[in-house]
Amino acid sequence: MNKITFHGNVTDKPTLRFARSGIPVTTFTVATNRRRLNRGTGRWVDLPAVFHRVVCFNGLAENVAASLDKGATVAVTGEFADDSFKREDGTVVRRIQIEAADVAASLRYATATLVKNPRTGTEAATAEPGDEARADRDDTGAEPAESDAGDRPALELVGSE
Repeated sequence: MNKITFHGNVTDKPTLRFARSGIPVTTFTVATNRRRLNRGTGRWVDLPAVFHRVVCFNGLAENVAASLDKGATVAVTGEFADDSFKREDGTVVRRIQIEAADVAASLRYATATLVKNPRTGTEAATAEPGDEARADRDDTGAEPAESDAGDRPALELVGSE
């Protein structure tokens, strides 16, 4: 399996869009900072940050968009997914992203108040392969629709450093 779990900081406000099929899709980037011990000097050395592009679907997408903001420390669990596409000029852009199964706010530097979403039965729709690409690359040029999820966050960060 290609599962991954990583911790880091959200680099910008997550973006909620809707695929043509109506499925909520949220994308955001998480920066992970790395340090290594230089055994020669006995000192810790900061390595360049690594940036992970994350995509979420359905209820998770709406909850992430309503709950997280730039700077939040999160733990993301998911799978690697190919997000490659061909540009109009014919060049192929190869990208790998993380398709999140779960996103959790870290309580190490913040407190949170959990608000459980009401059950609506089953998920209205399931994600189809390629929906995230259509949500990110809307060819109509129209602004993505806003979500009502901002009215009721699933997780409200109360304070952070």
